[in-house]
Amino acid sequence: MILLAALLVACASKEQGDLREALVAKLQDDSDLKDYKLDAATIADCVVADVTNDLPGFPGDPRRKEYLTAYARFYAAKGPGDFEKVAEEYKDLFGSVKKANEAALRMTDYIMTCMGQAIERRDPEQK
Repeated sequence: MILLAALLVACASKEQGDLREALVAKLQDDSDLKDYKLDAATIADCVVADVTNDLPGFPGDPRRKEYLTAYARFYAAKGPGDFEKVAEEYKDLFGSVKKANEAALRMTDYIMTCMGQAIERRDPEQK
């Protein structure tokens, strides 16, 4: 039982790695993070945790890896043309191109939420 739990945790960590890498790579140059002196890796960890918590299934479920890969690809897209190709590629996973686009747009919500939480933790008296 313990071995199974450890295996599932290891699978979940691997699943999250690509998304975390894509987030850190883009967030390092984000002007808002620089202005607020926020660490890109900390925000990426928060976003990955939030995305993972909202995914269907359980750690180790093959669909979760597909969703995380899709989110990583959405976030790493270089321009609208590339983004449209990625949305088309993952339309079956999300149910339609429109739902794939909506999922990709949720990344902005996750990032803004995590930035807000990081700012609050750093400066709790500035509410």
